[in-house]
Amino acid sequence: MSLRSCEEQNMIIEIVEFDDDRLEAAASLVAARYGTELEQEPLLSRRYQHAAETIPFLHELRNKGPGVAAPGDGRLIGFILGMVSMFKGVYTAYVPDFGHGTDTLKSRNVYRDMYAQLAARWVGSGCFTHNISIMAHHRQAIDAFHSLGFGMINIDALRDFSPGPDLPHKIEVRRAGRRDLEVVMSLETKLKRHLASSPIFIPSLPNPEMQRSVEEELLDSDQPIWIASHEGAPVGFIVTESTGRGPVLA
Repeated sequence: MSLRSCEEQNMIIEIVEFDDDRLEAAASLVAARYGTELEQEPLLSRRYQHAAETIPFLHELRNKGPGVAAPGDGRLIGFILGMVSMFKGVYTAYVPDFGHGTDTLKSRNVYRDMYAQLAARWVGSGCFTHNISIMAHHRQAIDAFHSLGFGMINIDALRDFSPGPDLPHKIEVRRAGRRDLEVVMSLETKLKRHLASSPIFIPSLPNPEMQRSVEEELLDSDQPIWIASHEGAPVGFIVTESTGRGPVLA
């Protein structure tokens, strides 16, 4: 695909098309990175430190869009796989945290070169918005994408199930039911307005299916919605979901 010289590091990075023959090596990179993350965040599931557990994710991702790989010294030293879909009304390329990895001390340069190749293809197909999820302690990856102009859009956090601090006075938390549809819809609308405001600027197009989706969530015993009220007036809500397939390996 291309050959680029990184003069500052006296190395040559070759970027090629990602193919199925590289899936196993890519899964090993993800598992190794996850293992490092697990040392920092012991609440993470131990499941994904094994490459065999990430291969199905990568295989599915491979079928959703193009990818690039960086071979070196007879092994895979980096890869990026992403998908393109509609997000907030625009075509958006997204790389989940299991969709990329490196195995080199020069990860920053490898990431920059891989992204340059893949981004050109995304833009060439009319996709100008690019998102990537990065594990919290992967500093070289974070630095690489910051240097390319990326900013932060959200953070995923973990905590155990130990009791939190006592609720503030006059705050009540309860599980929402079907009768709370109007309340949850109102809070959803306020949240979307907040996300569209400065300095966040993440507007959402009207979604005619949102009410039906909320209704289904209110009836789903495995994914409860909780409402917080102050002196009887709803002031907040949280939606819980099962830890199945998602953008974050957890």
